[in-house]
Amino acid sequence: MVLVLSWIVSVFVFLYSPVSSAQNIGVQIIGEFPYVYAAPDFDAPVIANLKPGSDVQVSKQQFGIGFHRILVGAGKIGYISSSEVRLLNAPIPVAANKKKNSGSFDNQDTIDEKKSKKKESTKNIVFSRFQGLIYEAQNYVEDTMAKTRGANLGFIGYRVVGMNTIFSGEMSTDFTIMMHSGAPKYYEDITRVSATGGVLNTHFTFDTIVPVSHNFMASYGFGPMMRYSHYEVSMKSAAGFGNQSYVLDDMTLGVLFRLGVGLRIGIISFRSDIKYYIESKQYASMNLSTLFEF
Repeated sequence: MVLVLSWIVSVFVFLYSPVSSAQNIGVQIIGEFPYVYAAPDFDAPVIANLKPGSDVQVSKQQFGIGFHRILVGAGKIGYISSSEVRLLNAPIPVAANKKKNSGSFDNQDTIDEKKSKKKESTKNIVFSRFQGLIYEAQNYVEDTMAKTRGANLGFIGYRVVGMNTIFSGEMSTDFTIMMHSGAPKYYEDITRVSATGGVLNTHFTFDTIVPVSHNFMASYGFGPMMRYSHYEVSMKSAAGFGNQSYVLDDMTLGVLFRLGVGLRIGIISFRSDIKYYIESKQYASMNLSTLFEF
């Protein structure tokens, strides 16, 4: 009952109070990035992404620097930039002629307007996708040689994150494949002979995005993972002559939880996460990625 009353009040406020039906105008979504923000500011969190070509009602009154108020979802009020809409049955606006004198600006353009236009020309980090390098430090744990053993291992690999990557549509995913070269130190500590090999780790998560600003976000996700390890371990023979070699291969499937943040500077995004792996054993990790928008 409380939720229903809240929804009715929100709709009533939108339609009759600050922006009555007489103060509404019908518009069509035409912009490339038709995002609805929680406040009339490009740095405000994104609360919706409208479909280009759809017809909606917005307030005739503008807020901030060229924002219209709009009702989205179940009584949720947001703001959309006037550059993303046009009046119904109105001609599609033609781009303004270039200034004859490069470097000169119209006197009516303020510094704040220029900053807003620059932000508007870039897609919000929530709807962007990135790929690049990742370095991850794992508190690696496994069952081997009749005991549970652990070591700190460093992995390096490739990472791709965002929408329209593994799956098409507005579903954000995070895919990573990385490798550690060499065997954990505990093999050498036990056998007194250096061991070789490597560990391959690949995983992806289905992500939930928490927008913070136009270029900053938090996210968390859950998904499957696979680990494959191959070691060549040597031990001194019982006779005392030479070494006896063993090949240790292991592959496990599991899941992981991920919690992280992302910051975009230009076309570069820096991301850092904490992960918790659950497979034959459980262990945690931290990583840092340098990614490029594509």
